Order: sequence, then structure tokens, then C-alpha cells
Amino acid sequence: MEEYLALIPAAGMGSRAQQNMAKQFQKIGAKCLIEYSIEPFLRDEKCQKICVVLQEEDEIWDSLAISKSEKIITCDGGTSRMESVHLGLKCLLETEDKNELIAIHDAARPCLIEAELNLLLSKAEEEIKNEGDGAFLAYQPVESVNVVTNGTVKESLERNKIWLSSTPQVFRMIDVYSSIESAIAEEKIFSDEVSSVSNYLKGQIHAVPCSKSNFKVTRKEDFEVATKILKEIGRL
Repeated sequence: MEEYLALIPAAGMGSRAQQNMAKQFQKIGAKCLIEYSIEPFLRDEKCQKICVVLQEEDEIWDSLAISKSEKIITCDGGTSRMESVHLGLKCLLETEDKNELIAIHDAARPCLIEAELNLLLSKAEEEIKNEGDGAFLAYQPVESVNVVTNGTVKESLERNKIWLSSTPQVFRMIDVYSSIESAIAEEKIFSDEVSSVSNYLKGQIHAVPCSKSNFKVTRKEDFEVATKILKEIGRL
């Protein structure tokens, strides 16, 4: 499997978690959320460098042992996830090949299973050959899915055609960067890289199945769920 880079946007405040500090620095056991999210990439010998995008002069990050890793570089982020990813890519492109694969992973997804990461990277290596190609972890809902407007159902969707985006999302660096550059020029905002790349480039983006345990910690009660999962998978 070929080498790759990782990017972790971690400049957000996560206000929905109702905590006194950014949720990625809240502790589960002895470690912060972000430490669990980064660990699979630190352990993976194929991952050559990890760019963590932070708020300017983040003292909490500087206090973590993980911040001293030679594999990790940091840069300042922006006011949105898309802007932070853009700045992280810009930082990496100063020293790295624009055609390298980049795995972009949410700082608030601490329960990534390494076997699923490896499956994703194998799929990416196999399928990312042309401009705009990509691969991302995703899972399908078990619930019915409805489109609701003003509180009433307007359309019921076929759930077997619905994939809920997770991370990492893997592309060639130049493809993500160019698509976000286009979005910025048009004053558009996308919530993830699949959305931005698919909007501007015509490659094939493959959904790679993962477990629902790779969820994004968003609200206060999610910390309890993440704690349980981390114990179940032997990381806590």
C-alpha cells in the first residue's frame, strides 16, 4: 500500500457539545478526544506526515505529549471547517507532492477502527487514478429517511441509496485543494471534502462501508457513547 498524508481539522469550538472548552480537547479517560482521533495515523507506518489545524496559539494542544511527535506539523485554522482544511492543504503543499494522497479525518471522531482505515486506504490506492477520484468511509441508515419542509414530509427516500458520510475522506491533495479554491472564489461553503470535490470535479468517489461506531462526537451525551465504544475496541 502506498504512503499517504493525513490532515486533522481541529480549529472548531464545537458549541453543540455545551462544554467550557473545544470538544476535541475534552478528556475521555486519560486522553483528549483529539488524541484518540490521531492515534491510528501515528501508528500507521504508511502515514508519512500529519497536519493538525488548530486555533492560533493553542495552549492546550501544546501541553499534550502527542504534540511533540516528529510526525506531526501544525498550522492555524480558519472560521469554518472548509477554510481550515484549505489552510492545512496549503501548508502541506509547501513541502509535499501535490499528487500525494491525503486522508482528512475529523478531530471529533475518536473511534476509528484501524482495520476500516486500512480497507479505505486499499480502496483509495486501487481506485484513485484520475482527477476527482476519491474514497471515503460511510455507513447506511437503518431508519426511514424523509425530506421534511416546514415540519411536514415532502418526500420519502430509499434508504438503500443513502450513505451517511464519515471520515477519513481520501483524495489527491491537488483535487481537494483546487475544489476548495473554486468554492472560495464562488463564496460557497461545503461541509466536507466529498461535497466540494464532487461539485467541481467529475471523478468517481467511492463509499467504503464502515461501522456506525466511527461517529462524530457532537453533543454532550456523545462522550458517554464514545467512552463505551473505545472500551469495546480496546483503546481505553
